[in-house]
Amino acid sequence: MIVSINSAILHILDSGHRMPMLSERPLDIEDAVINTYITSQIERVYDDPSHRSGEFRANSGFKYHINELKDDITDFSRVVAERLFEGLCGSDKPEVCDIIVCDLIINERKVIGILKLNNKVGFTHQVIKDENGIFNNLINHYAILPNAKQKTSEYAFIDRETLDIRYHSAAYKIEGEKTDLFADILLECDYEISSREAVNTAKKVTAENGGDELETVAKIKECVIENIEENKNLDTKQIAEQVFDGRPVMREEFKSKMESASVPEEIEINKYVTKKITSNIRLTTDTGIEISFPSEYYRDNKYVDIINNDDGTISIQINNISELINK
Repeated sequence: MIVSINSAILHILDSGHRMPMLSERPLDIEDAVINTYITSQIERVYDDPSHRSGEFRANSGFKYHINELKDDITDFSRVVAERLFEGLCGSDKPEVCDIIVCDLIINERKVIGILKLNNKVGFTHQVIKDENGIFNNLINHYAILPNAKQKTSEYAFIDRETLDIRYHSAAYKIEGEKTDLFADILLECDYEISSREAVNTAKKVTAENGGDELETVAKIKECVIENIEENKNLDTKQIAEQVFDGRPVMREEFKSKMESASVPEEIEINKYVTKKITSNIRLTTDTGIEISFPSEYYRDNKYVDIINNDDGTISIQINNISELINK
């Protein structure tokens, strides 16, 4: 991924004290520390498999502001900050956060990026020098941002040409109702759940019904690989039929959860999700033993045999080994 920052501006939102602190000029992106920090955050979330795809509603006010945006993002960034601040002030859990709005070039595409960086309370040192000498003390610091190696959990990226949206947001209870802060308050967009959410829903349905989660994961991997080979998106109906074949209760529950979440019949699979889903099954036992094997081996006892013992324990038998390699 190639990220170039044209400009970026930071605003501070303190919904607890009902006080936004809006900046009047952009950050110095020529500063290597600032540039590296913002670039690192973008690289960590832009292709994250948890992001949702969105489409602006016909009457979206945010869409209007995007279309009217020129080179200077200062006024536009204030609109972003004010919209998010209004939503946070209506939330039942006031918070302090920083908002960074960026004008970007990502892989040669013009993109607007919005990063919500939640402040955390932490400790730092304070050096006090008085007539009695130097005294080193510990104090609370109330505005610690995620470090460069941590990724923010709330963000949005809008392609300025296609107006395609990718975003991730936490659920907030605003004025008594569960609200998607970015989709409903900021962007005014409709969205599709991510492919990772669809996979996790299948696993949750299996667990809630006492099924074998490993078998579900193995079947999902097979389903994804088949769609990739045929250059297709992930078909939720196909998942239901293939993954829950012979388990009608789970199949119908999965379909119901997909429908209640307004999930379309097809979900796009990006390369990062594909790599994660189609990778080997990795197991860690409560005794600390780690095992990794291709997903297609799970239901083929020629290679791997998982045995449920009478005493409730599980045994894993690995078959037809010709050589052991110490790595």
